[in-house]
Amino acid sequence: MGPAGLRRRCDYHPCRLVDSVRNEDHADVGRTVKGSQAAVAVVLAAGADGDEVLLIRRATVTGDPWSGHIALPGGGVETGDMTLEAAARRETMEETGIDLTQSPCVATLSTVTPHLMRGSSLRIAPFVFRYAGDRAITMSHEVVEAWWLPVAELERTEAWQPMPVTVMGGATIQARGFSIRGHVLWGLTERILAEFLESRG
Repeated sequence: MGPAGLRRRCDYHPCRLVDSVRNEDHADVGRTVKGSQAAVAVVLAAGADGDEVLLIRRATVTGDPWSGHIALPGGGVETGDMTLEAAARRETMEETGIDLTQSPCVATLSTVTPHLMRGSSLRIAPFVFRYAGDRAITMSHEVVEAWWLPVAELERTEAWQPMPVTVMGGATIQARGFSIRGHVLWGLTERILAEFLESRG
């Protein structure tokens, strides 16, 4: 099913920022404080065999709970971001060089919060974009790998399995994940993509 089949449309569910979000909430790269908002982009582009989605692997940063994780491009809201959708577009450009200015936002997904960050009120809003521009990726210093992955690979049920992952603090837990290039896609990104895949039908 194409983007029209996704459950929630951006134009029906605009997401405005609260006035309390300011740059000082995101002063440290890789850190987000209590009460902050963030946005991520599920960027879809047509590949040789169907849709592909843009994924990144974050750089290793001390104190960053998502250090080294497979992720969707995105990050914390800044003062100039008029909407959460605008934040997702800006962060995607900054992290990957993919310009979503002319790309329609075809759906919003449910806001997610971290399960393993005790006491955090961070809220992350995912947006789905249809991209038809240059697929060349220019990575920022916050990203060490980036690639376009066929959505069909994510749709293989058997590819998602319980896998050992290391959380902040060094503990190892079992989590539902997808193995990619020697790393595990899990956690917030897994939850966002699970809803996205379900929405496609």
